[in-house]
Amino acid sequence: MSVLLFSGLFLPSCSPERKLANEYVKNDTARSILLLKPAYIYKTSLKTYILDSLGITDKSLSDSVLLANSDILQYLDDSMFIANYMLGLKKELKKFNFTIYNEDNTADFMETDRNAYLVNVAQIEVEENALPYRDETWIDNIQYYHDQLLNTITVDSWFEISEVNNNKNGRQVYFASDEITDDLKGEFTYDVFTDNVKYFYKIDSLDTDDVYNFAYQLGRTYAAYTFDLLMNKYIQKHLPSGKQPGTYWRFDPVNHDLFPATGDRFVLMDK
Repeated sequence: MSVLLFSGLFLPSCSPERKLANEYVKNDTARSILLLKPAYIYKTSLKTYILDSLGITDKSLSDSVLLANSDILQYLDDSMFIANYMLGLKKELKKFNFTIYNEDNTADFMETDRNAYLVNVAQIEVEENALPYRDETWIDNIQYYHDQLLNTITVDSWFEISEVNNNKNGRQVYFASDEITDDLKGEFTYDVFTDNVKYFYKIDSLDTDDVYNFAYQLGRTYAAYTFDLLMNKYIQKHLPSGKQPGTYWRFDPVNHDLFPATGDRFVLMDK
């Protein structure tokens, strides 16, 4: 399987935004989060070519037929997926020095009077698809390639994040999407005696354990996104009146470094 990771860029430390970001990172006391989870996940198979091969024309049957013929989704347990996702989210948020509450101790959470946030994982959708992948090389100025369909799992997540006792912006919805695929390892070989090129490959196919592990890693990733979101809200709030941030900052808790985000962040959904 393959997972896309991010890398950071490093900028000078003199900007007002970066100073405010450092201020937020250092002032990490008494921050609390009420963490809510979804009751179930949505599962969608996008392998519509299966309907043609089975001769299914009744659209009312499409979703159930596609799910029943999926390679992974039909075996995916909602509770296991959510448990891994929320475990990664909770453990990583604690590394950012948040005190975490859940539904069972909401009353205790409501007694906190400042720096309290509601983070609701409002919806998770898991999609299965088969996407084309091309491995290619050049040998003696001739291009050779091999096309392969790889099983792909995409996880779409919607978060409702708001600060308690602050109704200025209300509860805003944020979106994130990541995917994982079969892992193909291939090699082109050239026989100088026959002048033939052959392609040998092996596919490490996705299974449910891979998806459960991916859910855990997503939880960790989105915990970092949550911290970054709150940090950038702090920056915007404390900049001089009328000034807008020019950079969306990320924080690396391992190396204690700040760097600008690229695509590795939550996307604010339009109301």
